[in-house]
This record gives sequence, C-alpha cells and structure tokens, in this order.
Amino acid sequence: MTKNRRLTATILSLGSCLGAIASTLQPSSAAVIGQDDRITPTYEQLTNSVLGTVGRLALQKADGSFGHCTFTVVGRNIGLTNAHCLLDEKGAPIQIKAAIAAQHSDRALAVTNVDVYWTGRDTAPVGIEDVPGDWAIVRFTTNLGELTGWLGNTDWNPNDINTAGQTVVGLTAGYVGYPQDWPTDARFQPGNVRGYTPALHYGCTIHNVEGSILLHDCDTTGGTSGSSLFTAVSQTDFRTIGLHSGEYPVQNPYINLAVPLERFMPAVLKLRQTGAASDTVVPRP
Repeated sequence: MTKNRRLTATILSLGSCLGAIASTLQPSSAAVIGQDDRITPTYEQLTNSVLGTVGRLALQKADGSFGHCTFTVVGRNIGLTNAHCLLDEKGAPIQIKAAIAAQHSDRALAVTNVDVYWTGRDTAPVGIEDVPGDWAIVRFTTNLGELTGWLGNTDWNPNDINTAGQTVVGLTAGYVGYPQDWPTDARFQPGNVRGYTPALHYGCTIHNVEGSILLHDCDTTGGTSGSSLFTAVSQTDFRTIGLHSGEYPVQNPYINLAVPLERFMPAVLKLRQTGAASDTVVPRP
C-alpha cells in the first residue's frame, strides 16, 4: 500500500473531527509517515541552489537546555520559522544563539544572529486550533539574503482568509530541514553530525486543508520545525507553499501539519517593504 493510500483514512478522520477535539489534543513535534524517504543533500547542492536559503537556528531555553529549529531566508534580512521555536507555552522567549545558513555538519555558508522577531501569536501553540498562528519572522543582524538569495512563494489568496491553503492542495511538496535524528544510523555517512546535517524530502503531498491548517505527509522529526514546504516550479525554481509546524496523532499513520501562506505572507510582505524596521507592526490574519 502506498503512503498516500495509507493516509486517506487519517485525513478523512481528521477532517471530520478536527473542530470537536481541537481543544483536547496538542500537536507534537513531527513524524515520519510510513517509509522514511529523507535523504542528505550535499553541501554543494545546498550552496549552489536556492536551497542554500535554508539554515539551522541554534536555541537555548530558559532551563539552560539547547535545541534548534530550521529557518528559511525570505527577504534581504528576514527569515521564516515557527512561533514555537521562539516562545514557550507561557510566552517566555527562547534565546536565539545563532542563525547558520546552509549548515552541513561542520560546514556552513554563513553565520549571523537575530536581533528582532515577529510572531503570529503571543505563545507557542497549546492546541491544534493554534497552529495557524505558529509562524515567526526573524530579523538577521546582517543582510543574509544578499548572500543566499531568498525563497519565493506560489500564488495565494490575500483577500479571503477563509480559503487559506486551498491554492496548494494537491501539490507535490518537499523541504530541507534539520531533524534531531538525522542522519539515522542507516543513513549515516563519514563526516555527518546528527542534528547538524540537513535532510531533504521531496515527493510528499499537500493532501488537504482543514481549519486553516495544511495536512501533509512529508517525513519530519523534531528540529524540522520552521521548515518551509516548497514545490518545484522547475529544476532550479522552488517556491514556498507552507510552513511545517508539527504532527497530529489521530491514528497510525500520523499526519503532519503546516501553516498556509495566507497566514504569514502578509507579514513577510510588510517587513520586506519596511526593511524589517524594529517598529514595524505586522498583520496577524
């Protein structure tokens, strides 16, 4: 049975009961769905393409523990990630230690930091109904996008938030991110450092949209949070179609969740317009 067929019952189940159980279940970090289809792109594949816009966001929580998320450069000096990467469930900030573009174990295209950020909500999501606001835009302390370029996006509907995500349903999707478990023992190669080596999965699908949440089957685990989901317009042109957020354990297999363009693109456009000035007030549709 294919991955897509195995997901059919899960998607139907989620679509029929999302509103009823949203307040009782919380999204988890992420899930590999069925066969693990992730691979490791080479450093050259990252840095010689638009995939070099992806990077690793090194973080430190209030308890002193370290972690990371993924970001994507989406403007001259701004990057896209998740709100839950920057805020805990009470709204306390998580310290950003560094933003590392195209990190590949002990190699990287550039290292910078973040001095300001804007989020789609004031806390990390505490329930699935909060996922549409699980976006954040960070301002880099350098014009990182002048080095990496930045990822564009597909068409979206700026006029009707009730149709959020509908323009990308059915599209083939992919991502580059930094899963905590990657590479796995079976995929480990000399020189790799687990959690610091990028994973690439292309060939997954945006299956549906429910409650302004995209449902997808890309293989992800913790650390992939903040990864842009993209589709290939051509062999060299990739466009953002959503922002991975987490998983939803409705049944086995799980389904992964993403924020649609309509939720964060108004803020991205505003910040591009103002140069990400510190006093910019961004829309939160």
